Amino acid sequence: MKRQILAAIAAGLLMTAAAPAVLPPALEWKKEIGEANEDWAKKPHAILKIQDAAYLGEGQSATLTGARGKPATYKWVPGKQQDGILWVTYSKGQMSGSMHGKPLDNKALSASLPIDTNLDIQGFPTQVSAGVMGVRVLIYNQLRTDALNFKGVDYFPYDPTYRVTATFKPDPKLPPRVFRTSRGTDKQFFHAGDATFVLRGKTFTLPFYAGDHDPKKITDASAFFMDDLTGHGTYGAGRYVDMSNFGAFPPKTVTIDFNFAYNPNCARSAYFTCPVSTDSIAMAVRAGEKDPHAAH
Repeated sequence: MKRQILAAIAAGLLMTAAAPAVLPPALEWKKEIGEANEDWAKKPHAILKIQDAAYLGEGQSATLTGARGKPATYKWVPGKQQDGILWVTYSKGQMSGSMHGKPLDNKALSASLPIDTNLDIQGFPTQVSAGVMGVRVLIYNQLRTDALNFKGVDYFPYDPTYRVTATFKPDPKLPPRVFRTSRGTDKQFFHAGDATFVLRGKTFTLPFYAGDHDPKKITDASAFFMDDLTGHGTYGAGRYVDMSNFGAFPPKTVTIDFNFAYNPNCARSAYFTCPVSTDSIAMAVRAGEKDPHAAH
């Protein structure tokens, strides 16, 4: 849609774009599950196609090694090695490096860079420690077994009683909050405020966190929560649920739909830094995504 609008503007055409249809919650939930399955295994840069990751902070570098024609052998080793296929370093917010003696700039390393048949790399900005930016450079293998064997995400059936309207009390100072991650590092978010709601006849208050300290830039926020099913049918490090589509921040009320609660990427991939949940809902939340490692 965005490309079409830009093309119309470029052509000097004035038209009113129709607003996208709003699906009922249960149909939107079903649609998002289908999109999640694409993100996990079907897309060229699907999560389960990631074979290795290099996390680089200021002044750090890594070298890609592997055997030509054997995609499964490619991996990152720390530092700049003489016998590598390429190397990449991070400095002052930019990636750089070289491949077969040819320099690579930040633009090339941020795009999909082919390495071998069915294999490419791509770098992304990320926090490497609390509030400290760096990059992660991912290796994607299109033939990776985890992606080929993926059977799909597993959710509880949609239950409208887990969709609630909450009053939202913003935290005007948006203080930083540091979470321990699945990789044993720290990651910083900002306390956006607390949502208070009634779920199954009980009142709960759940903190929500944003990725930005500027209220004008906050368009969504997430809660990282545990419940009575954590480790007993749902993922042991907790699940996430988002609030969005609330207009200007801060909203007075928000909709929270626990049917959309999802596992962090680290539930299936070791190549992400996911905050470990610390906030709790003192009940069994039988909605949202189940533990991918448990039999259901």
